[in-house]
Formats: sequence, structure tokens, C-alpha cells
Amino acid sequence: MEAQLEQLTSAIDALTALDIDALTDTELHTAVVSLQRLGDRLTVIAAPLLERWHHRQVWATDGSKSAAARLSRETGTAKKTAARSLHRASVLASMPATASAGSAGDLSVDQVDLLARANTSERRDLFARDEAMLVGQVHDLWFHEAVRIVRYWENRADAHLGRDHAAADQHTADAHAHCSQTLDGMVKIDAELDPVGGAIFATELQRLVKELQEADRVAGVDRTPAQRRAAAMVEMARRSAAMPADAVHPRPLFIAHVGDGSVAELCELANGTIITPAHLAPFCDDAMLEVILFDGPTTIISISKQRSFAGALRRAIEARDRHCQHPSNCDVPADQCDVDHIIPWSAGGPTSQHNGRLQCPTHNRNRDKHDHGATPLPHRDVTRDDETRARRRWRLRRAGIPIHHLTPDQLHTWRLPTAS
Repeated sequence: MEAQLEQLTSAIDALTALDIDALTDTELHTAVVSLQRLGDRLTVIAAPLLERWHHRQVWATDGSKSAAARLSRETGTAKKTAARSLHRASVLASMPATASAGSAGDLSVDQVDLLARANTSERRDLFARDEAMLVGQVHDLWFHEAVRIVRYWENRADAHLGRDHAAADQHTADAHAHCSQTLDGMVKIDAELDPVGGAIFATELQRLVKELQEADRVAGVDRTPAQRRAAAMVEMARRSAAMPADAVHPRPLFIAHVGDGSVAELCELANGTIITPAHLAPFCDDAMLEVILFDGPTTIISISKQRSFAGALRRAIEARDRHCQHPSNCDVPADQCDVDHIIPWSAGGPTSQHNGRLQCPTHNRNRDKHDHGATPLPHRDVTRDDETRARRRWRLRRAGIPIHHLTPDQLHTWRLPTAS
């Protein structure tokens, strides 16, 4: 082991003597990415050594109170960092596929930790069953997409264990807020809200921030985003105080994407937060439901006619894209994005589902960062027959009836069997 450590130390020493300014842009990029990946590999490779060091209580030989205390002291890291490393090492001992992928450089430390957080003691048997599948999914996806996949797996695992309502109740129980005054009279606010309550608060806060931003522009006032958020919170309190106690309160504003029977596990807020149906249950009586029927992952067949076509089309594109569609894989969620033309209106681009997409304000409005060469989705004329067939496919799948053998004409005329 000492020989390997000496070789590794020599290689690192050689890197410190590297003339960085002599590197080309390509070489510099390769070096940055490679060193980051190698660092992550070393972290995972060191985990089993750390686990044995902890298990054999080598850390206790000098009288240290805990493994985290000694590791923190001898590596110059915070105790929280040391404790996190020890926890990772302990959990990875029961995650062979994850440890193997991390050691080989196929998973980053963040991806390893994402899986480790899902592998709780309650879910351990289910995680062992599904680990290979989860490792493959996390490896193939961008990180923010992997987070969604793992969160959905957690929800399904909790439902299988009968813990889904308990998880929602725990979120509610964990919500808290503190408001205190500093010595110089400033007020400090610290809060953590449950997913739905947080979405309601954040949506209203963002609406007021935009309102204040427009007022600042007209008045020539220059404030930072953080200052506007603080002012918006005061404005929320001011408007609340002005409302009579017996006034009819407006409905809370948040959007949730919920699947039908064929995609029953789909349940997330428009900002990308994965939740369970139990989180939504208290709001169902006042909910406004809007049905968007897709044929495949991208084509919108129909939208319920509850509101204007323009508004419904926007919401349908938000439901389809979920986040900024810039090719850099920007993960800004739908509720913070613009819906705009791919081929600009001024260049003859139509206002349609195929020529519309989500992009965050930076990628949509900044000419230097906008992807000007993007192409629309393949155009497809959607007819009434398409809608009829898609609805029938949906109903047949929900009824558990195989449809792969049906031709389009047969599908168009097929009827669900009636009970005798």
C-alpha cells in the first residue's frame, strides 16, 4: 500500500509543476474534467478503507472521542465533512454495484451520495433488489434528471412499504419558521416549508418580486434581487394585514403534474419537486383540473377547454418540457422559464406546440447564450381522428387490454367490452 501511495503522491507532485498557461483550451478543459473525475474516484476508492478504519476502531488508539473527531483533526476538515465521509463509507458497504461504478469512474461522488441517501434502513431490501437498475439510470442521465428518477423510486418504495402517507406527514411536521431580532434592530427570518406550502409561498413571492422589479424600473430604483425579495416579504405581510379577517381568501396558487392510471406514479410540482399524492390530498377539494392528452412524449393531442387556447398551450408545453430546453442541459424549472418560438415569429415561425419550447430568461433573451441554430420538433398535423385514437389507446391501456395488434382503423372503431 505504501508503494501505491508514493506513486500517487509523485503523480500529484508532477501536476503541481505543470505550466497551466502553456495548455491549449482543449487540453485545459480535458485536464479540469479528468482531475475532477479522478478526485471522485479516489473518494469512492477510499471509502472501504475508511469503513474498516472505523469498524476496527483504529481511530480510538489516541483517545479520540469519535472517528469523526480524529478524521477531522488529522485531515484539517470540518467535523461535518468527516462525519459525511464516514457515513458514505458505511452505507457503501451495502451497495456493491454503486461502489463498483464509483470506483471505476462511472459515477461521481454526488451521484453516489444521491443513491446512498435513497438507501435508508427501511428501504434497504428494496434498494438491493433495484440497485443495478438505479445505477444504470443515474449513470445515463444528467444529474437533475437522475434526482427525479431516484425521488420517484423513493416514493414507490415508500408506497410499497406503506410509508407514503407517513413521509408526507413527516414533511409537514418538519416545517418550521423562526423570526428574531438582532441587536441592531434588524429582523432575521429562517424557515423550512413542506413542498406544497413552499411552492405556494415561492410562487407568490416571485409574483411580488416581478411586480416590484417593474415598479423599480419605472422609478429608476436600483435594488439587488435579494433586496427585492426582502421587500416582497414585507409587502406580503402588509397586504395580509389589510385583508379583513372574514374576507374570502384566494385559492393557493401552485401547479402539480399528476398522471392518470397509465402513469400513476407521476406526481410533481411545476418547479420540479417530486411529491406524493398524499401531499396534494388537502388541496384536492379546491383544485382546478386540466387534462392534457399526449401521444408519445412530445406531441400534444388535446387540451381541456377550460381556459383560453394561448394559456392552455403554454401550460401544455410546460408540462411537456418541464425545464429549460437549451442544449447545455440547463435545469431551470418550468415556472421560471419563458415559453417562446424556436424559429422567431419575425422569421415566419408559427405559434405552435412544435415551434414552442421552454427556455430560462438567460438562454432565451441573451443573444450570446441563445442557441440560434435550434430546430423545431417535427411537425405533425393533429386531427380529430388522432385525438380519438389517442383517447382510445389511453382507455384501453387503463383497462389492461393489449392494443399492439390493432391497426389505426381498428383502434378508431374499437369499443370497450361492456359488462353483461
